[in-house]
Amino acid sequence: MNTRRIIASAAAVGILALPGGSGAESSESKAALIQELLVISGIESFAEQMLKQAPYVELGRIQPGYGPMMELAVSEQIDLSEEDSQLLLARLQDFQRFAERFYALYIERVDFSKIIETVYHPLYDKYFSADELEKMIVFYRTPVGRKAIEVMPSLMQEAGMGVDELVRPHSVALMQQIVAEERAKLKD
Repeated sequence: MNTRRIIASAAAVGILALPGGSGAESSESKAALIQELLVISGIESFAEQMLKQAPYVELGRIQPGYGPMMELAVSEQIDLSEEDSQLLLARLQDFQRFAERFYALYIERVDFSKIIETVYHPLYDKYFSADELEKMIVFYRTPVGRKAIEVMPSLMQEAGMGVDELVRPHSVALMQQIVAEERAKLKD
């Protein structure tokens, strides 16, 4: 699941909500309502999906600069001899091997359930009253609410592709205009 789909899904089920609650209400019962809403709306299940995807996203960010990054990391190992530094660098040149180890450690150490709890519980507490949370839970238990949860990720993904399709020609035209403007300045 890509980041845009996760954000769209989260928005669809109320994570990116507008202010509505007093923000002052905080109790065990409200915390329980928030937890129930996260479960019923499917947000909690995103944790498992994100756990599977996030390491790949991070590895995608790392890979383009991997070689120089490892050279720098090895150069910072000042207690190693030159020979050991070269051996270490040689061991670190295999990105696939690095990626496999990175993934295993990431899965072991990053707890997305805890992250969801740490980030989303305070936000729901801030923006929604207990009464609003109860009403959202009631809605998500209805057939329409369940359908909203089910179809909103696909709807938002398709809408995003439609917007991209309509915006892309404008972006290309703007880039072409800027290139033409800068080319004209070459004569100045």
